[in-house]
Amino acid sequence: MDDLTNTKTNLIGRRKQLEQDLAQVSAEMYRRNKELADTNRILSLLRTIDSLMLESRDSLQVVCGQIATFVSAMAEYPFVAILSRQTTQTHRPDLEVYGWAVAEELKNHKSDIVGRIRVNPTSAWLNNSAKTIFIDLKTVPIDKAAISLGCSVASIKQLVSEIPLQAIYVIKLMARQNLVGLMVIGFTGVNAKLLPRDEALLDRLGEAVGVAIDNKVLFEENQYVLKQLRQTNQKLRDLDETKDEFISMASHQLRTPLTSVKGYVSMVLEGDVGKISEEQKKLLSQAFISSQRMVYLIADLLNVSRLKTGKFVIQRQPAQLADVIESEISQLVETAKGRKLELSFQKPENFPIVNLDETKIRQVIMNFVDNAIYYTPAGGHIQVNLVDKGESIEFTVVDDGIGVPKEEQKNMFTKFYRAANAQKARPDGTGLGLFMAQKVIVAQGGAIIFHSEPGKGSTFGFSFSKAKLEELSKTKQTKPAPENPPATAADETKT
Repeated sequence: MDDLTNTKTNLIGRRKQLEQDLAQVSAEMYRRNKELADTNRILSLLRTIDSLMLESRDSLQVVCGQIATFVSAMAEYPFVAILSRQTTQTHRPDLEVYGWAVAEELKNHKSDIVGRIRVNPTSAWLNNSAKTIFIDLKTVPIDKAAISLGCSVASIKQLVSEIPLQAIYVIKLMARQNLVGLMVIGFTGVNAKLLPRDEALLDRLGEAVGVAIDNKVLFEENQYVLKQLRQTNQKLRDLDETKDEFISMASHQLRTPLTSVKGYVSMVLEGDVGKISEEQKKLLSQAFISSQRMVYLIADLLNVSRLKTGKFVIQRQPAQLADVIESEISQLVETAKGRKLELSFQKPENFPIVNLDETKIRQVIMNFVDNAIYYTPAGGHIQVNLVDKGESIEFTVVDDGIGVPKEEQKNMFTKFYRAANAQKARPDGTGLGLFMAQKVIVAQGGAIIFHSEPGKGSTFGFSFSKAKLEELSKTKQTKPAPENPPATAADETKT
């Protein structure tokens, strides 16, 4: 009988132990399931926020409102507000509400005040190391709560009167170690308090929302700057077009009287109006050269304008390059002598006739020789060469002048660029001659020759392949691509 009693007692004890173990397992399973549910909820919220920020093209205000709505609904918070800063260059430093949401049971309450709340970023709490602050509005006076948050007492009073909040939990939204905003969670009810699961959830949310807002703010600021740049660029393009129109008009107006002056001076030099003395001839020759130089400068200005609009045309015709060079140099011999320079050119015999735009080639030759004269000190030498190399022809102007600094040589054919030592030697230069020379030569199928040693001199010139010239001679006119082609719709989509 005793054995039966003991067995029964043991069975009862084991049953109780099993029940206790089962209860513990059930409790543990419930706890873990709840943790899993909380984790899934956090992950779901984070995925939603990431999706909103990556896919949404809406404004920061719209996106913040969407985030607040999702957080309120999925985490079952009565009130959620997200504050940030203005994203334009005219922004105020205050943080203001960009998006907020309330639970269904609070939808009937007034809410105008929420959008007008401003938080001063210089408040003590925002500048200390604490990431969060919990304020129990049942025990903390409104004025102290307002001071803690950095906003006005009136706005907190009105908020609490319109939405029955009993406590608020505020999380700093940080990104790149900077404060980018705040997330405010409002609780209602007598037992309003922050649960441990809320702290974990809001800590993760604070990190995600902070990065999301920072990215969105940067994007909107970049868009704002891009818009400003586009507007500025359009204004610059308009000004550039106006400038080009003025240069073109002024150049045309100047070219006609200059051509007349040059023609009349030429007539006097040739004796068409009677005999002149050697002194008069010398002075008139200088006037003729100066007028020719001005004609070429005006031609450069017109050609720059034509390049931009696609109206720059190469007119090919048979030309005896040796005669062209001799003609241009003859106009500069006296100038070279006046600067005590030796200018020499050995005209080659039986040089082949080539198809080139003679007028534009004359400008290039004049520019190269003229530059050599101006940038070579007194007592220097300038050698002009024209060589038939069989498969190609080559023209060079070699001087022992000031040369070009090595660091500036890469820019020598850039529009309006002038080396520093050239600006000192000739302050009145335009920086257009070499730019147009390269355009003229390349447009006719040639290549520019240039090398220089500072203090020792420079070589400028060009070369043409005979085969290339023969091929291009089949087309009497060519148009290089515009320097700045107009923007197209496709270009706009690339920006």
